[in-house]
Amino acid sequence: MSRELSHHQAFQTQCLKELGVVSWMQGQMPVQGEVFRTPQPWARADGVTPIAPAQPQIIPESTFKPPVPAATAVDEKQKDASVADLRRQLGAAPEVIVEDLQPIEEILAPVETTASEIALGLPIPSQMCAYMLAGQLLLITDLPSSFQEQDQLDKLALSLAKALLKQEVGEWSVALYQWPGKLKNHHLVQRQDWAIGAFEQFLHNQSASQMPQRVILAGDHCVQYFAALAEQHPLKNLPRAQVHSLPQMLRIPELRKEAWQVMQRSFA
Repeated sequence: MSRELSHHQAFQTQCLKELGVVSWMQGQMPVQGEVFRTPQPWARADGVTPIAPAQPQIIPESTFKPPVPAATAVDEKQKDASVADLRRQLGAAPEVIVEDLQPIEEILAPVETTASEIALGLPIPSQMCAYMLAGQLLLITDLPSSFQEQDQLDKLALSLAKALLKQEVGEWSVALYQWPGKLKNHHLVQRQDWAIGAFEQFLHNQSASQMPQRVILAGDHCVQYFAALAEQHPLKNLPRAQVHSLPQMLRIPELRKEAWQVMQRSFA
């Protein structure tokens, strides 16, 4: 049984079908069937008939299966010849197969040095400590990166100043200099004037109130930084002594005697 429905009834019936309702009641008799309606149930104002959407083409599943290559038949004579040749190689004398027994030679490839690995003239990073003792002695010493014995360092610096100046040190000050590391900009990686300028300002802050009479450089880093200063720097005209760093003297007491001898010769 079939009957014609209005556009709105056909649209409602189609929606019920998509929801899973495939039967509907008409009076007391259940009716089942298929609803045929236009793609656009409402008529257009311009009177143009809407074009029905193209039905999707169902492509058989066999189309998507990858092609299976045909099995290649191997000649029995060729197979036997290959097996016989393999047995002959395995049973050959050791002097026949020589290339597999040669030692492997290792060749060191040259390492190219990039711009970020170029060593600067100054040691970087650096950490130093400066003491202005009694307004007469400027002592600059290297410090390790993780130094925790500042009190012991102060006592050693005061002892050296007392023995060298032959008087009690009533007034003294201490300051820390630290340069973190290399410059990151590859255009400035070879420049070191920033570190020298910071070190020069560090010395100026220590000697601004009173110019010292003697300078002690304790450690390799402070010696290199001091040598990088301009020749016209006022501290370069003062008598100076170069000894081991104070942290090394704390670890090795024998270095104190050696440092004392060097200071005696330098300030004689």
